[in-house]
Amino acid sequence: MRNTGFWERTKALIKAHNMTQMQFADIFGFSRHTVRGWIYHKRVPELNAAYAIAYKLGVSLEYLISGKDKDIADLRYKELELRKSSARILEMIESAQKELQGMRPLAEHWARD
Repeated sequence: MRNTGFWERTKALIKAHNMTQMQFADIFGFSRHTVRGWIYHKRVPELNAAYAIAYKLGVSLEYLISGKDKDIADLRYKELELRKSSARILEMIESAQKELQGMRPLAEHWARD
């Protein structure tokens, strides 16, 4: 079955998960050649493979095939963005804590004077 939207939506989700198409193939257990063929020829994989792709990307199969159920896909995308932002914030907090730890001896020295 040809379906250009399936791969456009799938590629957007692959990008949202910070994966390349080759990483996608490896993670899902598909050969890279097979994935390139599906994308190039705009072919939807067999039902069990298409369902696995949708499930692992956190969207419904209906969304990948038809674009319907977009609200769920949008929420999943927003969740991914929030997780990335949260991770960056935690890194900043850890960095600030380390910097403050380094300042502690200086503060103690000033307090004694």
